[in-house]
Amino acid sequence: MKFGLKKLLALGLVAVMAVGAVGCGSSKDSDKAALDQIKEKGTVVVGTSPDYPPFEFAISENGKSKIVGADIDLAQKMADKMGVKLEVKAMDFDALIPALQADTVDMVITGMSPDPTREKSVDFSDIYFKGENGVLVKTGDKENIKSEDELKKLKLGVQKGSTQETYVRDGLKKDDYKALAAVPDLITDMKNGNVDAVVLNNKVAKINEGKYDGIKMLEGLKLTSGGDEEAMAIAVKKGNNKTFISLLNDEIKELNSSGEYDKILSNAVDLVSKEEK
Repeated sequence: MKFGLKKLLALGLVAVMAVGAVGCGSSKDSDKAALDQIKEKGTVVVGTSPDYPPFEFAISENGKSKIVGADIDLAQKMADKMGVKLEVKAMDFDALIPALQADTVDMVITGMSPDPTREKSVDFSDIYFKGENGVLVKTGDKENIKSEDELKKLKLGVQKGSTQETYVRDGLKKDDYKALAAVPDLITDMKNGNVDAVVLNNKVAKINEGKYDGIKMLEGLKLTSGGDEEAMAIAVKKGNNKTFISLLNDEIKELNSSGEYDKILSNAVDLVSKEEK
C-alpha cells in the first residue's frame, strides 16, 4: 500500500534510515567544503518527495511507514561512499530546492531534472538516469489522442515544480494546466474529470497504469516540444562543493558502468509491484 505525503508526515516520518543522526542546521561554516561538513556530522541529509514510484515512495513495513525506491537506494550508495549515515527528509517537491538553500538538507535526490532555471539556484551532479516522458489518460480516451497537437487541446495535470510542468507550460505553451504536489492526487483528479491527461516520466506513468483501474499510458505518442526526454541528477547547494560533486559523479559513473544502477531500478520496480498485490 502506498501512503500519500500528508499521511506519511502525519505518521511522523520525517527521516528514515538513520540511527542517532544529527540534523542539518542553518549555521554551516561557508568556508568549509560541503563534503567536509557532512563527514564531520557523520550524516548526509537527503531531501525527497516520496510520491514518484519507482524512484521514491512510501511503504508499510512492520506497521510503520518507510521511504524506499531507486533514489533512496542511490542515496544510500552515496552515504556509503562518504562513510556516513543516511537521513531522509520527506517534503513536497517544490519545497526541496528552498530546503537545500536553507541548509535543511545536504542534497536532493528525487527524480529532479537539471534545467536552466534550477541551475541558477543549485548545482547538479552528472545525470544518473535518462527516460522519456509519458502521458496517462482514462482508458476510454486512449484512441482519441494520436498527436501532440491533440494533447495541446486538453486540460493537463503535472506534478508541481517538475520537468513535465516546464514542458506543458513552455513547450506546449499552455497556461490552463493543473499542477499538484502528489502524483496520486493528479490521477484522482483525472479519474474525476478535472483534468483530461497527466504528463509523467514514462516509467512512473507505466507503473501507475498498473496500479489504477481505468487509466492507460499513451503508446507511440511523440512529444517534440521539448518533452521527449527526462534526465535526473542530484542537486546540491550552490557554492563550495567541487569535491562533493566529484565524489557523487564518480559513484554515478561506477553504478552505471557496472550495471548496478539498472539493478537498483529493477528492484524498485519489483517492490512497487509487490506493494500493490
